[in-house]
Amino acid sequence: MLEAIQSRPFLVAAIAGVVAQTVKVVTFLILEKRLNYSRLVETDGTPNMHSAAFSALTLYVGLNEGFDSVLFTLSLCVTAMTSVDIWNVKRAASRHAEVILLILDRASKNPGDFPRSRKALSYTPVDVMSGVVLGCIVALLFV
Repeated sequence: MLEAIQSRPFLVAAIAGVVAQTVKVVTFLILEKRLNYSRLVETDGTPNMHSAAFSALTLYVGLNEGFDSVLFTLSLCVTAMTSVDIWNVKRAASRHAEVILLILDRASKNPGDFPRSRKALSYTPVDVMSGVVLGCIVALLFV
């Protein structure tokens, strides 16, 4: 188990995820003029941590094992499925939340009793693709 955690492919993926989360903290600091450490563990926003980590792993594997290897193909498939799911599942969850709040507002005697979240649940293609680009940059730094 320890060997897997210390392996270079795992470290590249983990570092890409940490960098993505750190970018969110720095971006929040620049835009809001205050430090928000909770951004280190929140998975929403740009760049997407999951797509950064998986794309870093995939490119690292491709560069080291070959782009025609079974391991690269497996990693590429998982990365593609993860990236598509991140975008679609979060978008669906956001739409469901909107509908539920609309139903609650209409059923309530005091519309507006149910506070709306100020941040959207859904990821945009930019969130996911910026994670992919960041992950590729991190992988290239470790080859």
